[in-house]
Amino acid sequence: MILLPQETERYYRIWWALLNYTNTQHHIIRNLPPITTQTGLEVKKALKIRERLWRDESLREQFIAENPAGLPPADLDIIVSWQHRLSGDFFVLKHLKKYSLFLSQIEGQPVRAYGVLGLQVPFADVIGPYLPVLVKAVLLPFEDKIIYDGLLQSYPVTFGSGIRADLNDQYRGLQESEGIITNLLLGAAPPTDEAVQERNAKILKEFRKHLYQSGLSPKMVEQHAGNLERFAAEYLMTQRPARLLRDMLPHNVETYLEAQSGHAKEQKAALTSFKRFLRFLVNTGRMDPDTAYDFQGVLKLFRR
Repeated sequence: MILLPQETERYYRIWWALLNYTNTQHHIIRNLPPITTQTGLEVKKALKIRERLWRDESLREQFIAENPAGLPPADLDIIVSWQHRLSGDFFVLKHLKKYSLFLSQIEGQPVRAYGVLGLQVPFADVIGPYLPVLVKAVLLPFEDKIIYDGLLQSYPVTFGSGIRADLNDQYRGLQESEGIITNLLLGAAPPTDEAVQERNAKILKEFRKHLYQSGLSPKMVEQHAGNLERFAAEYLMTQRPARLLRDMLPHNVETYLEAQSGHAKEQKAALTSFKRFLRFLVNTGRMDPDTAYDFQGVLKLFRR
């Protein structure tokens, strides 16, 4: 859950150089000796310099142009990539084996899940094991990883069972829709076919649970789940980009069922499975009733 030691050393070499430059340019902390990995910097002072740095984009650009610390080109590229940083409030929801999970709470932006690595110590040692915790942070790309700038401010609040349940529902939905973001430089690139298959497998697993809970036999559970699995593999995966089961559209279902017009038995079985799947999506909050109504209009076309 943390960078490799050599990566952490590299990060701080770049970070201290940038903070030194910011303080030299604007005299935020007067009479401050050069910051080094050995001396470090008091958190309150670091916060003041960091606030000035991230508030003024020209500081980072000037540093890159002047390179006063004589950083190699690869390190300057890291600073260039920090234009893609993400600043704001986040819920730290889980400490996983590969990273800690941050849910963004940034005004005007959709909630997203980020897998973030610690620097010298895991986040569990920084903020403790009792989650969720609401923090103010700046997430940074570090090549193909996401880290933070080393300064984390937590809000002194606790959350009841209702909020925790809502956060877990958001996390579950993000897992099934866009996945966990582990690289800030990839932007909004569509997911790979492999990622789509993984996310479809997650929702089919939950669909099976739902069917079992409704009292269906194992045979019927597998029949309905298998029909949706075939729909995903034979139709949704052939779209470009490949489409998630959660993101299927009414015309996708209509086209798929029309293709089965010569196989009445298979079409009828698929129709029943789609009804079950829509009920699952609505009952678990994965689809709003208005969207489900549009799907029901399509399914009525195939009733015999």
